[in-house]
Amino acid sequence: MFSVKKQKGTYMERRNFIKYGAMLSSGAALTSVGFSVVGHSRSFEGLTYRQKKAIADFNPLCVPPLLYNPYAKRYRMPTLYIQDTQHEFYPGKKSYATGISTLQHHGSYLGPTIKVKRGDIVDFSVVNLRSEPVTNHWHGLHIPGRLDGGPHQMIHPGETWNISMPIHQEAATCWYHDHTCGKTAEQVYFGHAGMFIIEDKNSVLLGLPDIYGINDIPIILQDKLFDAAGQQIYDLKPNRVFTGDTYCINGVANPFISVMPGLVRFRILNASNARPYNLFFSDTIFYVIASDGGFLNQPEQVEKILVLPGERVEIIVDFSKFRGGMLDMKAVTLPSDPFDPDYITVTIAKIVVNSYQLKETILANSLRHSEIQRDFITNTLSDISRSFELMVDDELSKMSINNKEFDMKFINEEVKIDIPEIWEIKSLKGGHNFHVHGCSFLVLELYGEEPDNTLKGWKDTIALPKRIGEMNEGEYHTCKILVKFNYNTYRKEYMKHIESRSDINYHIPYMYHCHVLEHEDKGMMGQFIVY
Repeated sequence: MFSVKKQKGTYMERRNFIKYGAMLSSGAALTSVGFSVVGHSRSFEGLTYRQKKAIADFNPLCVPPLLYNPYAKRYRMPTLYIQDTQHEFYPGKKSYATGISTLQHHGSYLGPTIKVKRGDIVDFSVVNLRSEPVTNHWHGLHIPGRLDGGPHQMIHPGETWNISMPIHQEAATCWYHDHTCGKTAEQVYFGHAGMFIIEDKNSVLLGLPDIYGINDIPIILQDKLFDAAGQQIYDLKPNRVFTGDTYCINGVANPFISVMPGLVRFRILNASNARPYNLFFSDTIFYVIASDGGFLNQPEQVEKILVLPGERVEIIVDFSKFRGGMLDMKAVTLPSDPFDPDYITVTIAKIVVNSYQLKETILANSLRHSEIQRDFITNTLSDISRSFELMVDDELSKMSINNKEFDMKFINEEVKIDIPEIWEIKSLKGGHNFHVHGCSFLVLELYGEEPDNTLKGWKDTIALPKRIGEMNEGEYHTCKILVKFNYNTYRKEYMKHIESRSDINYHIPYMYHCHVLEHEDKGMMGQFIVY
């Protein structure tokens, strides 16, 4: 095991850090006060004069409130209210935004982090207080189609969507976001998104950093355009997809993050519409421990990790040797100017390491209760069940899959429940990332080769190409994935006994699509039923 020894400095017990994080019990769920767990005034505690001076032009990171019931197995989460708001990405500059609130907190941007346990049954009510329809898709969750929150499940202004959600999958960092047909990109950009964490017995017993907002920190990455008054702008000109020139974490532009000198866990979600981030730190390596759908077999030491829109990755960084010091979280990414051929390196956040110390945490050599048996799977299955080509016309205006644009009334595929299939995804033009609803999948091949170790865990979104700048026009980029669906898509369970059960009227289908959100909105999406 890899562990961090106790160090000199201000030592805090776990219970005091929970107090420090301003956590309180409210009804059935634990929620934080306001929008921030690590509050603005607290962010400067334990820092040296040199550190405070260095971050004078940066803004303290806000951490979304946590909704979590650690005790019950069947319970109701606080009602989620989706509403138009005003939010300060920069202090003192208000911008139009979308926030998700509960009666316990006002969310000016994004939504609270929802945390559940494997085996729970959780009741949700989602209320639309906006003036236009929305949906609320649970991205990465293994749930029946009728709970998925795709484009067929509109929540009209003033309406409430009530569901009861069983949690039967392993620990993972998922998320939720709008999925309105033709409007997803704009809705997510303005703030309809939030993180969704699943824990299980294995994740608890691993001893990983787990104090939310302290050494277990959500990182929701987005890029933005702002005018001089600080108003966020959604503008696709001259691009056909949105790329901004300002980088935000959790709705904070130009952030700094105060961390402890020890192991810190970052749950990273790329919630940008189109921008990839090849993330790294200025002075240290780190460990990748989980991908979209759960833990890897073992930690993977890396210098960089590529995160495409819709993807999540969990990393562990050891800051024990940086007490009183500073680092930069950086990324290699696309230029904001579409006519600039060169990729750029940008600073995403300033990291300052304070003088506090929690009890030691560990990074185990093995992360899973039972390892993913990739060799057995690849030797057992070989035939391709379905093939999907992500297609773009020469004018970059028409997007499709298998030369068919998305049609809400057309079922593209019919899939049998509990039967493993190999899907092939192909792309000839442009960078894409393929997402499948209702499951996690294994990446078997990328371009005919075994995937990198960081891609050998459970995924629900995969990038084509696999590296920034690797796309060559006229060359097919291919991927093979293993999928299996544990739930059906019937509107009601009894409908599976009806003779014409493949009819769209009997299903709320799952989607597959490119998670470059403007590509999805322009038609690069299909839908399928599971029966």
